[in-house]
Amino acid sequence: MRSFHVFSFLVIAYICVTVNGLYFKANKPIDDWWSNTITYQVYPRSFKDSNKDGIGDLKGIVQKLDHFVDLNIETLWIGPFYKSPMDDMGYDVEDFRMIDPIYGTMDDFKELVAEMKKRNLKLVTDFIPNHSSYKCEWFQKSIKREGKYAEYYVWRDALNQNDVMSDSSIKPIPPNNWLSIFGGSGWTWNDIRKQFYFHHFNIKQPDFNIRNPDVRKELLDIIAFWMDRGVVGFRFDALRHLYENKDFLNEPCLKEGNECSSTKYDNWDHIYTIDQPENIDIIMEWREFMDNHTRSKNFPISSFIATESYSPIDILMQYYGNSTKLGAHVPFNFGLLSVDRRNIVESIENRIKEWLDNMPKDQVANWVIENHDNPRIPTKFGAEMIPLFTALKLSLPGIEVTYYGSEIGMDNSYVRPDQRQDPNNAGGDRTDESRDSERSPMQWDSSINAGFTEEKKSWLPVNPNYYKVNVEYQKKIPNSNYNFYKKMSQLRKTDTLKNGDLQTYNITKSIYILKRSLLEHESYIVVMNFGSETETVILSNIIKNLNDELYVYLGSENSAYNPGNIISTVSSAGNPLTLRPQSVVVLTDKYIAPEISTMDTQSAGTQISSKLISVFSIFLVLKYFL
Repeated sequence: MRSFHVFSFLVIAYICVTVNGLYFKANKPIDDWWSNTITYQVYPRSFKDSNKDGIGDLKGIVQKLDHFVDLNIETLWIGPFYKSPMDDMGYDVEDFRMIDPIYGTMDDFKELVAEMKKRNLKLVTDFIPNHSSYKCEWFQKSIKREGKYAEYYVWRDALNQNDVMSDSSIKPIPPNNWLSIFGGSGWTWNDIRKQFYFHHFNIKQPDFNIRNPDVRKELLDIIAFWMDRGVVGFRFDALRHLYENKDFLNEPCLKEGNECSSTKYDNWDHIYTIDQPENIDIIMEWREFMDNHTRSKNFPISSFIATESYSPIDILMQYYGNSTKLGAHVPFNFGLLSVDRRNIVESIENRIKEWLDNMPKDQVANWVIENHDNPRIPTKFGAEMIPLFTALKLSLPGIEVTYYGSEIGMDNSYVRPDQRQDPNNAGGDRTDESRDSERSPMQWDSSINAGFTEEKKSWLPVNPNYYKVNVEYQKKIPNSNYNFYKKMSQLRKTDTLKNGDLQTYNITKSIYILKRSLLEHESYIVVMNFGSETETVILSNIIKNLNDELYVYLGSENSAYNPGNIISTVSSAGNPLTLRPQSVVVLTDKYIAPEISTMDTQSAGTQISSKLISVFSIFLVLKYFL
């Protein structure tokens, strides 16, 4: 009787709890290739090495294109492959129209595009409009004040310019207090030109003078160059830094006393160097140009713009454009990157709600949970959490952005100080934090270096767990992270997940539920237990108008549920949903045939064999005595 009372308490707790959540009614369906796509981020240095130099390349990506087909992925976002001295891992471009030799040649790029088209894969790449490398021909000409290039970058006299020009021993004073994200002043003196140039990032990444019409035209020409060669879209990098205040005013300090004499970036309010209103205007300019270029060239599919900007929500919503001028198709949504583990369910709910509540009507949402600048999910939350976040991100409406390796649950890899490659670290309040750990090589199999390279030493160390966390191994295991991801990506092909409404249920600090529904179609319910205890959930006490029984579409390996299992939504005495800690189950009202696992088949075979042996033994004994 004691155990019965404990169980009754668990169920009653869910009967009495207040259910919070949001309801998002789906917009009118947007019948375009990008509106429900999974966008897979390929970090090219770390994806696949084809020429045995320890660094990933374009041919390596070509070799692995069938991987994306198997996972139902439609869009590849490939990081910058332009010629670069790699002072910021390719985000410092020397030549915007040339492939860096590390990654291959233009012929390799053409092969990549051709092979992607055969598989109906779309190509999106990074575009860096804020700055170039100091080695860029334009910057070298700008230093010498050659022709139109003289004003291609942000140049300013020193505060004590006259004194400096009359006495070379006098140290130039920067024109204002603007800082670099990577630490120190944002101004660097050039002895040849005798002026300061501004750089939001490191000193080898001078900022373009984006107010110059010649610079804007140059950027449009580059966009057209790559669109003509098969790129259908761009992820525009570092958008919030594009424009600076034209009056070059000093920025106010957020601290007091001595802290206001420091050059720590986060001590200052960057009201004149980030999120300037002109940033919105130029996105609209790019959108109009790309749409017109697509039409003029009769490209078979529409173009696509995504933007990267860690800006406040009210700024990001402006990136979408308005009723008269279109902007980005999606400003990347980084809300789920900063989920608070101490209050995880409420944190997830708030970030989903913030985006959907603020998103303009008839626009498309998107969700980013991992990327090349932030730690991976198992590093932040533990390996058991991987299927929960996979189910979460792939069941939300709109575009999902998958960082390479998350389909197998790749973890950050430890990188010794002497192995570090990231020259800048993360910047801001993370200036001491290397980003190398989340950029380790893709883990393809259990061979040396996880099948990433045949070279003895890869550019970054491979995570030692590659012997079991790899694509080849996980493909063979029905409940692996890989196959869980694959089944969730298949689910996104349904009308319900493409066009259905979203209802969330935030019922405790552990249990979070998403329901996707569409009139005259099946519904899907994702139930996640983020907590540390087993929880029993009577779903009819939380969600209205449910069938008495639901079928399991998919369960995480640790959930103990298999496809086709039947769950009671109304009774604690029948077969209610009981979720182990950090497990997830996807339920549906559509019939799912029971699935016999490999282990069950082997067990059944063993039992049959044992019975046959027993029968045969009895037969021999009887024959001997008779």
